[in-house]
Amino acid sequence: MTLYKYQSIRRNRTMPTVWADEEEVTFTDDIPVDPSSVYELLMGALSEQGRAVVRFIVDGEDSLEKGSFPEKYEKIEAFSLSHDELTFRLVIEAMNHLSSTHTHLAAYSQNILSVAWSEVFKRMDEFIQKIQPFADLIDNLVPYVSTYDPPWKEAFEAISKEQSDTLGGILRAFEHGSPAMLSNELSDGFMPVFNKSRKLFETEIIPFLKVKVDSKAS
Repeated sequence: MTLYKYQSIRRNRTMPTVWADEEEVTFTDDIPVDPSSVYELLMGALSEQGRAVVRFIVDGEDSLEKGSFPEKYEKIEAFSLSHDELTFRLVIEAMNHLSSTHTHLAAYSQNILSVAWSEVFKRMDEFIQKIQPFADLIDNLVPYVSTYDPPWKEAFEAISKEQSDTLGGILRAFEHGSPAMLSNELSDGFMPVFNKSRKLFETEIIPFLKVKVDSKAS
């Protein structure tokens, strides 16, 4: 696979090498000397093919997993996934993580009115940790939706707005120190939106992405 529309050049054995999806990348100009520049070039080239780098191994160590790039390298091995497959994996992982969220939130909503507000407030971080994956899932899907215009785009955008509105209502309830307001926001706002979202993911988004991934694999 040729990632760059460049001509091959000769280089001696001491020069660093760059591989993408197990094929060597060739350059018309000198190979970039720092891994971060190589990463940017690969991301740009792969993005044009509807793919994204998911592993970027520099001399045996994954820089994406580490969260930083070294200053130099001898060999870079990059691995990519299509945007469809990457999004499909992200959605499945998030949905599995959220499988018990509704039960936890229902219990939380009922307990709000029976415990001291100070206790509810102290557990705010715990509560946010339970709903954050849902908010992240919606946010992370926005670029895919805006780029590829899937058939469920309109329904997704409506849920995205509703989710944002309900999170704002929850924040206001905490700011006002109102257990009743928080309980209402959860039971009448966030949870219905959460359930509607799960249905959309299960009936439309996941099947759509699975077809896309399977068609490219065959």
